[in-house]
Amino acid sequence: MLTSIIEEFKKVKDFRNKRGKRHELWVVLSIIFLGLMTGNVNYKQIARFSHDQKETLIQWLGICPEKLPSYSTIRRVMIGIETLEIKAIFENFVEQHYWKKEGTDWIAIDGKTLKNTLTNYEIVKTF
Repeated sequence: MLTSIIEEFKKVKDFRNKRGKRHELWVVLSIIFLGLMTGNVNYKQIARFSHDQKETLIQWLGICPEKLPSYSTIRRVMIGIETLEIKAIFENFVEQHYWKKEGTDWIAIDGKTLKNTLTNYEIVKTF
């Protein structure tokens, strides 16, 4: 699954100046994507995620040198990237991997919603 989204990220046109560029755009986008999918929603959180998961990210992404993008690089990419292109990639990814689960029951697990929709909540609560 990760391989398919990386392939899509590799197709994104790099808007950055070639001079001084240390990391391929797809690497930065992959780290941003994985950071966002794990609940990290701002630049600092994604940079911290990248730092904390350094060994795993290097292994998964197969990147050299063994240095990951900095906070500044992550921020520049998030500010400068064409959001409609990334949105289309993400929507395609979600559609391919999550929306076509025919024959599968989906269960809401939000307790607040569950409590407000049941009249016999105390019985269900024990499960």
